[in-house]
Amino acid sequence: MLAKVKYPYRRRKQRLNVALEISLPNQVKGRTKNISATGVSFEVIADDIDAFRPGIIIPLEITTTNITHESKLKNLRLSGKGLIISREVVEETTASGSRLNIAVQLKDKLNFWVPSIN
Repeated sequence: MLAKVKYPYRRRKQRLNVALEISLPNQVKGRTKNISATGVSFEVIADDIDAFRPGIIIPLEITTTNITHESKLKNLRLSGKGLIISREVVEETTASGSRLNIAVQLKDKLNFWVPSIN
């Protein structure tokens, strides 16, 4: 008889705790808290918290800096769409909006490109 394997953690995908710049609709910018192959957790300050209701699919763009083999810095941009699965209001309305923690499940693999230096 085969034994059933029990995983000690609910998540089976590795998460990277990294703070990267993230851009969302309506010029909202924030910072990622952690990233995995299937999702992103991030924090934003937004005026309209209803734009980030669970169940909504939003476009997102993550910007990161990469070091090449020649020790040069290159900006990389990752873009895609994600389904909002949770939203938590961390701090009520400030002068620039409410601070939110948002978890997004990625719908597809992220596309990436290197922006031109022009």
